[in-house]
Amino acid sequence: MLWPDTYLVRRTLGGDGGAFGKLHERHLGRVFNLLRRLTDNDDAAADLAQETFLAAFRSLSAWRREGAFSTWLCGIAFRLYRSRRRSDARSATEPLDEADCLPAPASDPLAHCEQREALRRIEAAVADLPDVCREAFVLVRVEGLSYAEAARWIDVPVGTVHSRLARATSLLRLLLAEVAVLDGEAVSSISAARSKETTDAL
Repeated sequence: MLWPDTYLVRRTLGGDGGAFGKLHERHLGRVFNLLRRLTDNDDAAADLAQETFLAAFRSLSAWRREGAFSTWLCGIAFRLYRSRRRSDARSATEPLDEADCLPAPASDPLAHCEQREALRRIEAAVADLPDVCREAFVLVRVEGLSYAEAARWIDVPVGTVHSRLARATSLLRLLLAEVAVLDGEAVSSISAARSKETTDAL
């Protein structure tokens, strides 16, 4: 039986360590992929994902059930990422992950290859964005947060999120001038990738 997150949280708070193991297994993929998109480094993402679940376990009673448990976890992950970035002079960046989340190949293999190539170009372009622009793009366009939610996560006014996202979009248009898909199939595929991560976690 697939127990809801709220039940597993209650079991964990009651002393059932196995319940938290199920939460970890269910949500690790989404947390890791978010961190990988932000850091562009598998090892850093894995370390931060481990820190995220440790922090979540220690502060589990702080989850007020006002939103999805996965969103709360990703909020912890993002704060840890920001803290690591501030203390890391190198400020590593992370691309979008599409390896396991592309839509099924179309009947035309060439079209599928072209789509994969377009996604690779977008990943590289997003990784080259300034940190603040990349954060806004990943949180709003990939993770699907509202501008207000992203503003709370980043700790800036909503208008700043708008301006950073607009700048990210403008920069991506310049970087991807030959790939006329920023508002079309490629971004739709990235969104589909994010949706598949969520579905696979359930």
